[in-house]
This record gives sequence, C-alpha cells and structure tokens, in this order.
Amino acid sequence: MARYFFDIHNSKFSSRDTRGQECVGPDAVSECALRLLCDVARERPLEHMHSRLGATVRDESDDVVLTATVTLSTTWLDAA
Repeated sequence: MARYFFDIHNSKFSSRDTRGQECVGPDAVSECALRLLCDVARERPLEHMHSRLGATVRDESDDVVLTATVTLSTTWLDAA
C-alpha cells in the first residue's frame, strides 16, 4: 500500500499533513479525501459556508496526485 498525505485548505487556513495514510488505489485516495473534507465541514459548517474547502493529496514523493473540493452554501427562499 502506498502512503498519501492530505493537506486541507480554504481561504482562511491551511493544514499540511505530516503523518499520511495508506490507501489502496485511486478510488481509495479519492474516498479518503472526500471523507476528510466532509468531516472537517461537519465540525464547523458555518465557518465553511460560502467558501471552497479543499484537499490537496500528495504521494510519498511529495508530488500532488489529486485535488478535491467541497462547497457549502445555503439560500433562504422568500415565503409566499
């Protein structure tokens, strides 16, 4: 299994992964990135509303192999 590093960022902060996680294949890397973004957004959804929350995934050679983004937004509808 290869080790991948999942860096998280938005317009207000960034966090570099120094531990990494082992994943088997591209689908597992994609799933880990999306799950991580959902977990971060779930913890403080209002802080991430109307901004792009992203992950940059690096391999063991420090090459970027995947990017993923999640955008949270709400829209109030006028009551008729």
